[in-house]
Amino acid sequence: PLAGGCATVENGGTALVAAASATAYAVKAPSDIDGVHSLAIDTTDGPNRTVQVPSEPTRVRGVGYLSRAAWGADESKRYKDGKVNSPETYYPLQIITVHHTATPNGDPDPAATVRAIYEYHAITNDWGDIGYHFLIDEAGTVYEGRYSGDDGIPAFNPDGDLVTGFHSVGYNSGALGIALIGNLDQQAPTDAAKASLVRLIKVISRFKGLDPQARVTYTNPVNGTKKDTNTVGGHRDYFATECPGQVMYDLLAEVREAAAARR
Repeated sequence: PLAGGCATVENGGTALVAAASATAYAVKAPSDIDGVHSLAIDTTDGPNRTVQVPSEPTRVRGVGYLSRAAWGADESKRYKDGKVNSPETYYPLQIITVHHTATPNGDPDPAATVRAIYEYHAITNDWGDIGYHFLIDEAGTVYEGRYSGDDGIPAFNPDGDLVTGFHSVGYNSGALGIALIGNLDQQAPTDAAKASLVRLIKVISRFKGLDPQARVTYTNPVNGTKKDTNTVGGHRDYFATECPGQVMYDLLAEVREAAAARR
């Protein structure tokens, strides 16, 4: 049985399943279900690299991360019929939303998983790019997500506004999405992943003048939708989903406190 995980689509659900060394698969649906689609995504080798990858992680305000080029993003996936499928839009940052990818824990090749999520979001879901702004694996490595321009600043444009992602339907504009790689419904994130999450939230909050422990009124700059929420919340605060997993969701108060600490 497949859980809904983080990704959801209208009138249905989706799931990304690690195949490991499988050479074939079968899909069985209840008799009252139709319109089932499946596909296989090969991420073993990744796309050919066309830019030089730095030997050390790139840094943003002291936080090391792997750029899109470093984890093997094929930038052609952002295009459809010769045009950018999802042109970038930017709005001031208001809130930070934590997710989990609902993929297997103990991931032996998280960069391949990031490439699979990219294919899944950009092509399968037709979003034109990966939905999250950042991803964090169990070793604490941070991955750059949604393309935000060529200025070298992940997630933001030179004016400091956040590129709109695709991680929380109805609450995307002005909301930064961070996804922990793995399934955190019954298992806590590793200490390394949790530390990277706290550090990333801390530097972004200080950069943009946010209080990680505050309650705020989020206002969607596109349609005016308002919601009283936490500055740092979980995906389930905005949508009927298991994300970011029950154990991770229960840890969010601790994450907020740690991100707000002076040290």
